[in-house]
Amino acid sequence: MEEIKELTAQNEADMAEDTSEEAAAEAASEEKSGTKEKKSDSRKKKKRVWPKVLLWIFLTPVLLVLAAAIVLFIILYGRIATAANMEQVGHNLYKVHYRQDYDLDKALDAGIKTEQDLLNYINEEMFFGYGIDANIDKYACSGFISKTDGGKYLTGRSFGLGGTDKLAVYATPKNAYASLSMVSLDMLGIGGEYGPEALSTYGRIAILAAPYIPMDGVNEKGVFAALMDLDTVEIHDDTERPELLVTLAVRLILDRAASVDEAIALLEQYDIHTGHGWTQHIFITDATGDAAVVEWERNTDFNGRKASIMHVTRSKMCTNFPLYSHVGKTEGVCERFDAMKNGLEGKSEITHEYALDILEQVYQYISPTIFTDWSVIYYQTDFTMDVATNKDFDTVYHLEPKDFN
Repeated sequence: MEEIKELTAQNEADMAEDTSEEAAAEAASEEKSGTKEKKSDSRKKKKRVWPKVLLWIFLTPVLLVLAAAIVLFIILYGRIATAANMEQVGHNLYKVHYRQDYDLDKALDAGIKTEQDLLNYINEEMFFGYGIDANIDKYACSGFISKTDGGKYLTGRSFGLGGTDKLAVYATPKNAYASLSMVSLDMLGIGGEYGPEALSTYGRIAILAAPYIPMDGVNEKGVFAALMDLDTVEIHDDTERPELLVTLAVRLILDRAASVDEAIALLEQYDIHTGHGWTQHIFITDATGDAAVVEWERNTDFNGRKASIMHVTRSKMCTNFPLYSHVGKTEGVCERFDAMKNGLEGKSEITHEYALDILEQVYQYISPTIFTDWSVIYYQTDFTMDVATNKDFDTVYHLEPKDFN
């Protein structure tokens, strides 16, 4: 009986051992199978990954170029939009809404003392070092302010250089006043008889420099400023104050002054520099009827450094002679000044037509190449302008902000 029990126990042990061996074999087999499946899955994953890697290798430079193009477009958008919306208004007259931020503060901090300095700055900042030409010549000008119908104010201005193309600029800079101004395209080396056409690709690019060289203009607060030449030597101050070229002074006034007094206070903060062989003064008026001529008399007595004396003469009119040295004795000094004085004397208000008549009286014709380029009336209360080109006073172009694209 006991033998039977021992045989039974032995059989059970053998069966258990066989079962264990089978289980172990089965487990080993499954492990091998799993390893094979893992290797197979790994190979499949590698096969699936390689196309993605190759795709990214191919797409990365494309995406980088696309990203660079987007960034470049964002940087150049204002310039592209400005160049694209320039259009012709009439004979030798063009208009543009200047959409690019011309960063006046950066220009004021650049230490610009001469017209060549300004040109170099423009070429570096606006044209990536590629140069545009400039043509600065002497010009004869006149200006006056008067009350109009309804108690509003206008300033009339004539600018003489000689048969050039001209550009009306509507500027809307950031954190500054919007303005309407006039620019001679000849000063940018375009238009006219010999330069590239104003609407050519070169012309559209060159006008990006326009905000830096306004000859006259008015801002949304009604402040008008204009440059006029004088037959005196150049002024170049040398004190501790920051530098200011006289053409940038007009832009400074248009961007930041809300009155004649504010304009004067701005100019007092700078060392002034005039250009092209002689000097200039600035005629400033505002929407209240205030008016002044700011001039600089050469002087060297400032702690051993060069410094001019800034003169402010209250005057409703201005031409091309220094008013500070002719206070109370202007008669006979300049025919155009006398013509404006006689035309405005006794007039409490004048009409648009009468203002044009005065501008026609002071029209200049010196030679076939030197004559009045434009005659413009800036309506300071309404922030609009009327422009007559050359001597065509029968064709007047009325412009206001909504007329600029």
